[in-house]
Amino acid sequence: MSAHSSSRRPFAWTDKAFDETVPPDRRKLAAALQEICRHLTVTARDGTVLIHPTQAQAAEYLHVSDTTLTRYLQGQRIPPGRTLSLIFDTACRDAGGDQNVGIKWEELQELHARAEQERCGNCSRHREAARTAGQKLRALQEAHGQLERSMAEREQEIGELRQHVTALKRETRRIRAAQPTPVGEAGPQKFQKAAGAATLLPVPRQEGDRQQSTNATVAASHVGRRAEELLRGGRPDSTLALIRHTAEAYAPTEVALLVALLRSREQGDLADNLVHIYARDRQDHDVVRTALLLHERQAVADAEALLRTAAAYPGSALSRTAGSGPPG
Repeated sequence: MSAHSSSRRPFAWTDKAFDETVPPDRRKLAAALQEICRHLTVTARDGTVLIHPTQAQAAEYLHVSDTTLTRYLQGQRIPPGRTLSLIFDTACRDAGGDQNVGIKWEELQELHARAEQERCGNCSRHREAARTAGQKLRALQEAHGQLERSMAEREQEIGELRQHVTALKRETRRIRAAQPTPVGEAGPQKFQKAAGAATLLPVPRQEGDRQQSTNATVAASHVGRRAEELLRGGRPDSTLALIRHTAEAYAPTEVALLVALLRSREQGDLADNLVHIYARDRQDHDVVRTALLLHERQAVADAEALLRTAAAYPGSALSRTAGSGPPG
């Protein structure tokens, strides 16, 4: 039986570098295993004694794979207690006793226990991190679901509002088709002169206005109910859009009735918004007609607010009329 050594530096394979992610106690255990493995003396199958075995020969000698032994020596893996005992006992036998391997069994056991505790601590931290990440994921999923539901509700509201606007336009066209053209709308120049001299006097109702008044009352009631529904449903944006459309599309008779209706139902804010938008956006002859109708219904404050608002916007017919007189 002869001893044999390779030409390479003895036990160079035991000098493993540690990755920065390897915890301190694992490093200490792996460093101890590196030192222990330098005392291995392998007897080959042909009887040759290898005093400086290769890593592959040492791994086969210790009944582990080459890759597994690498992980033990790099601190990437902690050997089980039985494997640790096998490595230590084999090295002690080859070295002639534990006094020659540089570490006692009890010390190696202590290093192993600390490395295990360190791993358990890491597992606990990983579990806590996973639990926190899971909570965040569930919160994000819930928020995503709420956003999707909110978007669906918003799309439904938009669809309903579009349908309502279409119905309002259709109703407006029907009502306007049934209304006779007022004499005062014959020409803008004649009306501007009439607007300057207009006073808030009641206008006698003619017999032929009965159907027109009925239609206007129906339209105003419809808008009033819809506005209240939108407010109760917590949809102020849709309510304001409805008021804007009403101010744009409805005739003076309908607007005057709607203002009175909103006041009677204690919807003062809606009535104020309607008066303001109508006075700002409509032609002055519509504003004057609506003011006369409001005055006729004893809504003097709304009639005055309508005229004052219209006069406050530059470029309106009322503003030009007020500014065209002789200087005082």
